[in-house]
Amino acid sequence: MRTLWASKLPKARYIYKRTSSSGFYRSFPYLTLLHQDFCPRLRTVLPLSTDLAGTFFESLCQLETVEITWCGDLTEVFPLDIDTKRYVERQLQPVTLDLPKLKRIHLHELPMLLHICELRLSAPNLETVKIRGCWSLRRLPVVGHGGNKVVECDCEKEWWDSLEWEDGSHKRDYKPIHSRYYKKTLLRGTVLR
Repeated sequence: MRTLWASKLPKARYIYKRTSSSGFYRSFPYLTLLHQDFCPRLRTVLPLSTDLAGTFFESLCQLETVEITWCGDLTEVFPLDIDTKRYVERQLQPVTLDLPKLKRIHLHELPMLLHICELRLSAPNLETVKIRGCWSLRRLPVVGHGGNKVVECDCEKEWWDSLEWEDGSHKRDYKPIHSRYYKKTLLRGTVLR
């Protein structure tokens, strides 16, 4: 499957939910486009799993675009299954999910979204990010361009100012673009005494 498109599913809570009886599975190695819109009760999208050796499958290695809009209950795009959470907790170093071909992220009106994935995300080919109305989201993927290339991030200024960064170099990989209608809050007062 190259495209996963889910639209106008008012009662769906999960697109894919692994049960304990489903056992060991392989994710979506050929997926290039993930699009979800108007799924107000959706909580998660695609769960991530590890193989028997504890390494991540090449489950999202072809993913180029993530577009998710108007899914009010969404808390996480790529949740970890129970076995994967246990594996991550045992690691001494932070575990990184590599998305080598990811170029575009568009997230709109997802007020409950806490993170794209619990893991640290690496997206070396990321080109554009557009995020609006995702006030609970606090982290962006690590780009690692080293200043050679800057990712444009179209977002609200207040959200940008509240982001959490691993270090200053990570922040320099992004160029925030705020609405031209954004105005600084002016002090209110009166000229009359």
